[in-house]
Amino acid sequence: MGKNSFQTTRLERMSYGGFFLGQNIIYVIQFQFLMYFYTEYVGLSLGHTTTMLLIAKLWDAFNDPIMGAIVDKVNFKKEKYLPWLRFVTYILPLSMFFVFINIDAAYNVKLIYAYITYIIFGMVYTVSDSPLFSLATVMSRHAYERDTLISHGRLAAALAAILSAAFMSIKVKAGWTLTAGVYCVVAFLVMFPMQFHAKERVKYHRSSDITFQKIFRFLFKNKYLLLYYIGYLAISATNTLQTMAVYFANSNLGDETLVTVIMAVVIIPVIIVAPFLPTMIKAFGKKKLTIYSSAAMIILSVIQYFAGYENLAVFLGIAAVRVTFMQIPLLIYGMFTADCIEYGAYINGERTEGIAFSIQTFITKLGGAISATLSLSLLGLFGYVKQAPIQSADTLEGIWIIMSLVPIIGYAIMILIMYVYKLNEKDVALMMEHNQAKLGLKETSE
Repeated sequence: MGKNSFQTTRLERMSYGGFFLGQNIIYVIQFQFLMYFYTEYVGLSLGHTTTMLLIAKLWDAFNDPIMGAIVDKVNFKKEKYLPWLRFVTYILPLSMFFVFINIDAAYNVKLIYAYITYIIFGMVYTVSDSPLFSLATVMSRHAYERDTLISHGRLAAALAAILSAAFMSIKVKAGWTLTAGVYCVVAFLVMFPMQFHAKERVKYHRSSDITFQKIFRFLFKNKYLLLYYIGYLAISATNTLQTMAVYFANSNLGDETLVTVIMAVVIIPVIIVAPFLPTMIKAFGKKKLTIYSSAAMIILSVIQYFAGYENLAVFLGIAAVRVTFMQIPLLIYGMFTADCIEYGAYINGERTEGIAFSIQTFITKLGGAISATLSLSLLGLFGYVKQAPIQSADTLEGIWIIMSLVPIIGYAIMILIMYVYKLNEKDVALMMEHNQAKLGLKETSE
């Protein structure tokens, strides 16, 4: 079979992307709207919301490496990753639905309910992420197909962002809880087929007696994984666009439903670019592609700030191009993780996909916690008043700064990280060949 040929079926690839789509519908609506839901609808204070989100996300984030180690440690009879994903197919949408319920109770009870439901949701989501990314590494032995599978997943994530753009418009007519329920049902329906169609074809020899101590020791020996995720953390922590979009639409543009237009316009270009990522990676390599797109994003952010938003068409046009470059590093991060897994197996002699992808999830959630905390803290610094019909001029300028300029910091750090990150596609391909020979790879046709 040729090097770049697919071994998975079209139905498998579609169902794999479908699971990503459902998972990301759930992730995006809580990431983009939950902070606004708590402050503007439930009525929680900025301070309490900030503290609650930070505590919940930090607790959730630190569970991820533990979950990753468990995934590496546990070997089911026939499959390694699919049993976890079958479980979360049913539980994840349900846990998200309960988060968006505003109970009729005293303020402190509402706050406690928010803590409980959000922490439970985060822990359930943790179970879904590492096994899902790890699954791509055992669906086929070829690096090109693995990258293509993950790019299909990231395309599905972009589609989820498109679908989430209609959330506020639907909410106006249906209310918060019913709207969240609709999205959770859609998420479940597109996640459901994968459990029947995906197959774990590639079987690696794995130590039956590997300890948690060894798993974590292998993790800290993987210098490129840890190095890369320092840069990714910087990007995630300063990714204020999605958390601030609804505040910007409501306060600066005067209509919260315009977030539908904003998110649709800035995500559509990503849908166009995502299918070409494997080709772009072949042409430039992941490292150069990250550097070039990050540099372009920084330049466009400065242009965006000075162009302003008084002319909505100009704002949306610049935003569409800016977000395209902004999203490229976010679309290919799973491919970097997969490369680092091969590097880790090469130096350690043991595959630990679960812990590696759990670091990816850990950093994503930690970055989200920092981003939400940073956004709310800066809102408070700029004098934002919750549920106020009109904000001050200083507050409006502050929201614009948070939206347009703050992300520059993270992308500048990522560029610096890329200059000391040494893994390239050629080296990874050689490591894969070495690992497949050394670890006794078997490939089934089942």
